[in-house]
Amino acid sequence: MGIITVDKSDHLFWLGRYTERVQTTLRYYLKTADLMLDHGTDDYAALCRKIGIPDIYGSGEAFRKKYPFDAKDSNSIISSLNRAYDNAIVMRDYIGTETMAYIQLAIDDVKHAEQSTAQIADLMLVIDHIYAFWGCANDLIDDEKIRNIMKLGKGMERLDLYLSLGVAKHEIKREYSRTKGFLKKSCLRYDEHILYTVDSLLSEPKFDHDNVKKLLRNLISK
Repeated sequence: MGIITVDKSDHLFWLGRYTERVQTTLRYYLKTADLMLDHGTDDYAALCRKIGIPDIYGSGEAFRKKYPFDAKDSNSIISSLNRAYDNAIVMRDYIGTETMAYIQLAIDDVKHAEQSTAQIADLMLVIDHIYAFWGCANDLIDDEKIRNIMKLGKGMERLDLYLSLGVAKHEIKREYSRTKGFLKKSCLRYDEHILYTVDSLLSEPKFDHDNVKKLLRNLISK
């Protein structure tokens, strides 16, 4: 496929990030929505704080109606899916139309769920189609560099969210180890000193999650 330019690398990286953002935030949204329905609580505000989005909803009911479906909300599930699709369109010749089609199917799932009487069950199809997207990418994209840049974006987004959500340390270390492997095989420029510092922080019994997040956000050279 030839040389991957900086612009194309950026599209691949953000394609990976946005698809992961959808997958992880939707999983936590579904858990939160399910608990709110079962117990009649408004626990959504805690999720907003953890994933770093403003509480523009005002109630659990509004959150359930808007967060997955409102394209005007830049933090919504559908907004992230649309951004993923925008990046996929640009890189269609690199990732293939079949791979890209799974993002379109995920968008269709959200639109269908908005009109459904079983929204939680229907939204789970989005996660299935994101998994299918990655399975197709692994199977059909021959260029390892392209796959690694996409997986690097996926890993960076997952780490960012896991650090915010307070996921167990062993899970964070596992994701970091995998993401570091993708970084080193991506041929992108990165700051070795930052990588060393993050390695050291994660080896400590306790570490500052916010500090690790800031370091990781500055790891890749622009």
